[in-house]
Amino acid sequence: MKAITQQRFQPLTMAAIALVLGSPSLLAQEQATAKMENVQVIAKRVVKRNHVNSPSPKLVYDADFFQRFEPISVGDMLKRVPGVSFNSDVGEYDLPRLRGLDSRYTQVLINGRRLPGEENSGAIAVDRIPAEMVEKIEIIRSPSSDISSQGIGGTLNIILKDGARHEGGIWRVGVVNMEENRGSGFVGMSGVSDKIEYGFSVNIQERYNPKDKTSSEQEEDEREDIIESDVRDSRDVAFAADVAFQLNEKSKLRLNLLHIDTEREEKENTRVTALERADSSSPFAIDEIALENQLEDIDQNNTSLGIDYELATASGELNVYASTHQFKQDKRETNFEADLGDPLELDAQELTDIDDTEDRIGLSWKHESANSESKLGLEYVSKTRDFNLKALDDNGDLDEENDEFADFSVDDKGFNAFASNSWKLREDLELELGLRAEYRDVDIVGRDFDGNISRSNNDSIDYNPSAHIRWHLNENEQFRASIARTLRRPQFDQLNPVELTIDDEKFRGNSDLDPESAIGIDLGYDHFIADSGVIGINFFYREVEDLIEYRQTDITVGGTDFELRQAINNRNTGKVMGVELDFSAPMTLINLPSAQAFFNLTLLDSEVEDDYFEGVKRRFSGQAKYVYNLGFEHELAALQASYGLSYQKQGDSEEFEGNEINRIRYDGNLEVFIEKRFDNGNYALRLSGQNLLDAEKNELIRKYDDTAALRAGQFESTETEIEHTSPAILLTLRGSF
Repeated sequence: MKAITQQRFQPLTMAAIALVLGSPSLLAQEQATAKMENVQVIAKRVVKRNHVNSPSPKLVYDADFFQRFEPISVGDMLKRVPGVSFNSDVGEYDLPRLRGLDSRYTQVLINGRRLPGEENSGAIAVDRIPAEMVEKIEIIRSPSSDISSQGIGGTLNIILKDGARHEGGIWRVGVVNMEENRGSGFVGMSGVSDKIEYGFSVNIQERYNPKDKTSSEQEEDEREDIIESDVRDSRDVAFAADVAFQLNEKSKLRLNLLHIDTEREEKENTRVTALERADSSSPFAIDEIALENQLEDIDQNNTSLGIDYELATASGELNVYASTHQFKQDKRETNFEADLGDPLELDAQELTDIDDTEDRIGLSWKHESANSESKLGLEYVSKTRDFNLKALDDNGDLDEENDEFADFSVDDKGFNAFASNSWKLREDLELELGLRAEYRDVDIVGRDFDGNISRSNNDSIDYNPSAHIRWHLNENEQFRASIARTLRRPQFDQLNPVELTIDDEKFRGNSDLDPESAIGIDLGYDHFIADSGVIGINFFYREVEDLIEYRQTDITVGGTDFELRQAINNRNTGKVMGVELDFSAPMTLINLPSAQAFFNLTLLDSEVEDDYFEGVKRRFSGQAKYVYNLGFEHELAALQASYGLSYQKQGDSEEFEGNEINRIRYDGNLEVFIEKRFDNGNYALRLSGQNLLDAEKNELIRKYDDTAALRAGQFESTETEIEHTSPAILLTLRGSF
C-alpha cells in the first residue's frame, strides 16, 4: 500500500474548501420534476425517534435526526442514540457497545444482513460506513425470529438509502480541521418510472485524528515513562447503487451493490524513559532513554452484492434472495527503535492478510389475514475466512524467536430457519410468537510457526424462541413486553486449535467452546406527545450462560515460566440489567415552541463471578455505569437559520483480563452547529464543532498476584495513561440538482 501523505490529501481538501466557500449560485441547477417525494437538501426538523408499529421493542431514528450535527460516519451517528458507548481511543467511534457490553455482544447489520469485517469476533467497524448513505438506524432491543440471534446486547440495523423513496439529486462538500484540514464529498441521485426505480451515490471522506498519550508504569523499584504521538489518517471511498424492475403487477426484481474502500495510515512516535531507584525511599534516576516508531499501512475493502425477487400471490408474499459479502485486508506494521541520539533502525515487521467471504441464499414467505400475520423463512449461509499473520525480524526473515505466526482458515456453513405469527387479540392488544433455529458446522485449520497443522470441527444447533406483546393504552401511550433467547458465538481465533508463544505468554485455542446464550426480558412504556415529542422508558434484564472469558495460569515448559491464556466458558451465570430513558419535546415551558430539547439516559449494571479472582463478583468487562445524551435545536424560521447543541457522556468502566484490571474514564463530548439556508432552502451552509471541550481518556491499569492481594489493595504493578485529541471544526455546503 502507498503511504498516505499530506500531499495526497491536499487536492481533495482544497477542492472541498473552494466549493464550500464558493457562491451557491455557481452550483445551482434546476430541480427535477418529482413524481414522488423530492430529495431534500435540508434535514427535516427531527429530534425524536419514530413511532414504530410493531410488537417487538425497536427504536428507529431517521437520518434527519443526525444530519444537522454533520456526522461523518455511522460511528458519529451512534454516539447520540440511547445506550451506545465506545471504549475506543479518544475521538474514535468504531466498535459500538450496546448497553455497555463489549462490541462482540452488539450485532451490526446492513439492510438486515451481516457483513464480514476485520475482527475475528465478527464485530463491524462502523466508522468506515459514510453517514451520508444512511436512510435510518434501527436499535433492536429484543429480536424477532426473522433476524439473526447474535445480539445479546442488542442489534443495530443500518438501513441504506434506496431509489424507491425519493427522486432527484443531492450533493455535499465539506472540510474538517483537526490540526490539519481534510475534505469530504458526496453526490447521490435517485429516480423512478413506471417500471424502474434506481439510486446511486458516491462518498469520499477523509478522517484525521491526532492524539497525544502519556503513561507511566511502575513495578517495585523500576519505572517506565512514555510520551507518545499517535496520528491516524484515513481515506474512505464508498459507492452504493440499487435498481428495481417492476416485472409485472405482482413481481419485482431488485439488485443492490455496496463497496467501501479504506486506506489508512497510523503513525506512532514514542519516547520511552526507563528509571530505577535503590529502594522505596530513594528517588528515581534515569537509566536509559529509547525512541520507538511504529508505522501501520492498512488497506481494507468491503464489497456486497445482492439480488431480491418479490412475488405477490393470492396466499401471501414470497421473497427469494441471494447475496455475497467480501472483506479483504492487507496490513503492514513496521517498527523502528534506537537509543536517544542514535538513528532509528528497523526492529521488526508484522504482515497481516485477511480474506473473508460470506454467501447467503434464502427465501421467506408472509401471509396476512384480518387479525394475524404469519412468516416463514429458510436460509443457507456459507462463510470462509483466511487469517494470516507473520512476524519478520530486522533482516526481513521470519522471526524464529517470536512464535507469533498465527494462521488459520475457517469453513463455516449453516442453515437458519424461522417461523413467527402475530395476532391482533383485540383492538388494543397485539401478540407475536416466533422460533428461530440456527445450525452451524465450523471447520478450522490452524498452523503454528513450524508449519504444524491442527484441525478442529464443531457443529451445533440452537433454538431461539421469542415473544413480544404490545398494549395500546390509548392513542398516545403503549406498553411493550418481550422475552427472547440470543447468542454470542466464539471468536474464530479462540477456536483455533494451535498453541502460540508470544514472549513470556502462551495462547492456546479451545475448539470445545460453546456459544454464550442469554434469556432476555424487556419491559417498555412510550408516551407520544402528538407528532412533536416522546417520553420512553425501558427496563431490561439478561441472564447469560457459558460466558466466554480468558483464563490465565502460570506454567513451566522446558524450565521456562510462561503465563498461559486460554479462552474458556465461565460456567458462572452472568446477569446484565438496566433502565433506558429517552425524552424529546418542544421547549414550550420557557416560551420557545420553535426549540426542541432531547435527552436520553441509560443506567447499566451487571454481575458475574470472576474466573481468575476466586469468589470475586464484578461487572461485565468494560461496561460503563451509564451513558447519556442531552441537547437542543432552535429553529429561526424568519432568518432561515437554526442552531443547536449536543453533549454526550459515558460513565467509568473496568476491563478485566486475568490478573489485570483497567479502570477507564472518558470526559464528555460537546458538539454544536449553526446553519444558514439560502434560495428557499435549496442550499445550506453549516458550521459545526465536535469535541469542543478537548476531552481526555484516562486509564489506570493494575496487576494483582491473587484474590487476597486484590481485596487488600496490594497491586504488583501500576500504570497510568492519559490520552487526548484536538477539537474538530467542520464546514459543509449542501445543494440539490
